[in-house]
Amino acid sequence: MKYIKSGKEPNCLAELRKIVGATFGDLNRKKEDQEETCKEKIRKSLLETQGFLCAYCMRRISSEPNPKLSGQSKTEIEHYRSQTRYKGENGRPDLRLDYKNMLAVCNGNTDNPKHANTCDKSKSLFDKKEDLFVSPLVADREKQIYYTIQGEIASKDERINRDLDKILNLNERNICEKRRQLYELTKQEIRSIKKRLWNKPQRKQAALYQLKVEWETKHNGKLRELCRVPLYLIEKELAKLQQ
Repeated sequence: MKYIKSGKEPNCLAELRKIVGATFGDLNRKKEDQEETCKEKIRKSLLETQGFLCAYCMRRISSEPNPKLSGQSKTEIEHYRSQTRYKGENGRPDLRLDYKNMLAVCNGNTDNPKHANTCDKSKSLFDKKEDLFVSPLVADREKQIYYTIQGEIASKDERINRDLDKILNLNERNICEKRRQLYELTKQEIRSIKKRLWNKPQRKQAALYQLKVEWETKHNGKLRELCRVPLYLIEKELAKLQQ
């Protein structure tokens, strides 16, 4: 999970909030002089902000249709704090049209059996009862998460660990395998740098920093898939050099 700094909301959303009784469903309306609905504009804005990665699993997402889901977009708009619980009742704020409460997410393996559902599709089973503690919108959270050689995502904080593993189901088999492969490839790259520059600490540090920048940088507006896995390993190696 990677930290997401929320961007500027589309004007259409700010305008919709001014309408008494407006709902999230109203985002699907399109005026005659508009090419896109407000929902499409929000989806596009979130995709660009997040570098076209799912806010939870960091897999690639896009606005293209998913043929497995009858042409539904490969990117869905997720409410971090659920619309069910945060609608201006029981002392809770109304966050249904709050841009800072919206995230772009994948389809959550909806085309698979329920036990394989991930991200917001898995989270929806808990939304009516509880909130997530872990959040891609909180800068410190990504530093509290680590990755194992088996490709698992975990944390020493039990609240975060439960959210990652049980509520978001981010240790689903296929995601773990993708992370495992990337983990091994990154370790190989780090070993190569260390071997090549073993007696040149400054150049070794510079090479690792360069590798870090490559994984942090958007290419054609897109971050590289699962980027926090290699960044976690590179940051660990850099920390060793600073000891």
